[in-house]
Amino acid sequence: MRLSLEVAWNEVVRLCRVRTVVLMLLALPLLIIFLLGNALESDLEPVGMSVAVEGGGPLGDAAERYLASPAVAGYVETQSRGSEEEVREDVRSGKADFGFGLTEDGVRYYPGQFSERNLIAESVLDRFVANANVRIAAAEAIPGLSGEAVEQSLAGVPASERVQIGTLVARNNTDYSNFSAVQYYSVAYLIMFLLYSGMSAAVGLTDEREKGTLLRLYSMPVSLNVLLFGKLMGSALFACLQATVIVGFTKTVYGVDWGGSYGAIALVCGLVSAAAIGFAIVVCSFVRSRRAIESIFSLAITGMTFVSGGMIADLGSGMRELGKFTINHWANEVLRLLMSGGTLGEGWREAFVLGAIAAAIVAAAMLRFRKAVALA
Repeated sequence: MRLSLEVAWNEVVRLCRVRTVVLMLLALPLLIIFLLGNALESDLEPVGMSVAVEGGGPLGDAAERYLASPAVAGYVETQSRGSEEEVREDVRSGKADFGFGLTEDGVRYYPGQFSERNLIAESVLDRFVANANVRIAAAEAIPGLSGEAVEQSLAGVPASERVQIGTLVARNNTDYSNFSAVQYYSVAYLIMFLLYSGMSAAVGLTDEREKGTLLRLYSMPVSLNVLLFGKLMGSALFACLQATVIVGFTKTVYGVDWGGSYGAIALVCGLVSAAAIGFAIVVCSFVRSRRAIESIFSLAITGMTFVSGGMIADLGSGMRELGKFTINHWANEVLRLLMSGGTLGEGWREAFVLGAIAAAIVAAAMLRFRKAVALA
C-alpha cells in the first residue's frame, strides 16, 4: 500500500508539472464558467420595460393590473411613463430593455437591442393582447357583458397557462429560483472536467505502453497491479485536487453558493472520478492509439454534457429523457439539490443511480484491466 501511495503522489506531481494538463483541467473550466455565467446571467434577470398607458379606461387598468400581477412580475420590471415619446427615449438610451405603449389607436411595441429580451417581453405582452382581444370581441358580441365578468373568466385560467415564458438559456420547465447562471454552469462544467480527468489516466497508460515503460514495469520485482493501482490512484487524487480548486475558486471569486454539504459534494465528485477512471480502463482495453482515445473521450464527454443540459439548459423533453442515460445528469441533479439547500438524504435516488452507474463502469474496468495493460 505504501508503494501505491508513493506512486500516486508521483503521478499527481507529474500531472501538475504538465502545463497543458493544468491549463485544460484547472484553468479552462474556470474560464468557461466565468464567460458563460456572466454572458447568460442577464437572461435570468427581469426585463426592464418602459410602459405608457394613455387615456386610461378599463383596458388601461387591465394592462396595469396584468403587468403588476405575480405571474408577470418575475419576468418584467415596469416603469410607468407619461407618453410614448418617453418610452421611445428610454429604449433608445438603454434605460429600458423594451417599450410598450397603449393608446386609443392600439398597442405598440418598442423593441430594444437584445433580441432574447425582446422575445421575453413580447411573450408577456402577447398574452395580455390576446386577453384584450377576447374582451373586445366579447363586448362586440354581447353588449351587456361587463368587463369585470370577462376579467373573472380569465382569472380562472391558471397563471402558468396565461404566462408561458422562455429564454435562450431556459424555458418554463427549468427552475432557476434557487441558483444563478454562474451556479448552473459551475455544476455542469465541474462534472464535465472531472470526466476529462479520466482521459489523463487513459493517455498515461497508452504513453507508457508506447514508450516501453510498461514493459520495464513488468520486469520489476514488485506486483504490476500495485504500481498501476498507484498510478490510477494518482489520477483520482488529481481529480480531487481539480474539484477542490473549481469549488473553492468559484465560491471565493465568483460568489457561487455550493450549500453546506461539502462532504456530499466530495462523495459525488468521487463517484464521477471513479466512473471516469473506470471508463478510461475500458477504453484502453479496446483502443491502442492515443489519438483515438482522445477522440473517444472528447466525443463521449461533450455529447453527455450536451444532452444533460450542460451547454443549453433545456433542449426539450426528448433530450431530457436521453440525458438520464448519462453520468452528468445524475451528478448534476444531486449537486444542484445540495446547492439549493437540500441534503443527500433528499436526493438519495439520484445519488443511488449515480453510484450504480459508477459501480457498473468500475466492474467493467476490473474485467478488462488485464487487457488494458497488456503489451500487445
